[in-house]
Amino acid sequence: MKKFLSLIVLCVLIACKSTQTELPALQNCPGEGDCVVQVFKETRLNLVETESKVSKVAFEEDSDFQVIFIQYTDSNRKGYSEEIYLQIPSMFKEIHSKNLSLKNQKVLLGKVCDCEEAGFEKITTGELKVIDNRDFISLHLEIKSQKTHKIKTLDINI
Repeated sequence: MKKFLSLIVLCVLIACKSTQTELPALQNCPGEGDCVVQVFKETRLNLVETESKVSKVAFEEDSDFQVIFIQYTDSNRKGYSEEIYLQIPSMFKEIHSKNLSLKNQKVLLGKVCDCEEAGFEKITTGELKVIDNRDFISLHLEIKSQKTHKIKTLDINI
């Protein structure tokens, strides 16, 4: 009977561990911050733009795209966070965009704070590499912006 109970406990532990490893892993979250990664499948970004600025980011259902959302929260600075929105096709093998071609993927950086640089901007300087490895997506993103920001380089397995 003890062996049977031990087997059940072992199965439960293995099941719990496998669910945790399926979560996106973010290596090198900047500084003393916390990072969250979410993928919205069958979704595209709908941007409201005014005079070269993005005033609002919304989602729309679209089976051709998916949105990767990354949020950095600075644990030393209350009320400060950075958000990255990245729209990529639902079906792809490899994407490599650099500088101005980042517009094709809709890469956005947003600063959420009570500061002068608050708001969203389209990223047109940097590099994006996304590879579909069947079981997971490997993402490398380098961001360059006129604004000061904590997130400069990201490496994620989703």
